[in-house]
Amino acid sequence: MRRRSVLQLGVATIALAGCSGTNVNSSQPSGLEAAPVDATDKVPEERPEPLIRYQFTCTAQDGTLIGKFSSLDEVWASTRYMHITDCQVAYVGSSPHVLTAEETAAVNTAIAAGAAPGQASELCLRIIRASTRTDPRNLAAALSAYGVPVVKGALTLAPLAPQAALLTRWLKTAAA
Repeated sequence: MRRRSVLQLGVATIALAGCSGTNVNSSQPSGLEAAPVDATDKVPEERPEPLIRYQFTCTAQDGTLIGKFSSLDEVWASTRYMHITDCQVAYVGSSPHVLTAEETAAVNTAIAAGAAPGQASELCLRIIRASTRTDPRNLAAALSAYGVPVVKGALTLAPLAPQAALLTRWLKTAAA
């Protein structure tokens, strides 16, 4: 039997079942009836849209744009993440750049590891950039350019980043 015939037969069966004249006892409550509404029930409040603080402009090796993102999570979730060879990070939030608790912890880790104090905002941007994706072909050179303090800050900010294992492995060789 052809698929179309089966579908037509199914539709006809449903239509005939609806016209069969079966009486429904409406004295019994159905499972589809709404529960009584209690005046003390509150409608959940809507969450506000998250504030966009950063803009990530990520490119491939040949310089083509992979995408513009507004968070590390978006960069990591990109379907083209493995093609990213560089990400530029800019703060686009409200002025002045006030660090979150996580960002402050990462900056403090970097300072404790030897980064120059002061310029916390600039140090935070370098830490965030190191947390995006580093091209494996240039990994050692790129991480050396960031320096041990920034890489330690990146691991504090994003310990579960896709390249966290590479950063950790590099730190072990850099410390040796």
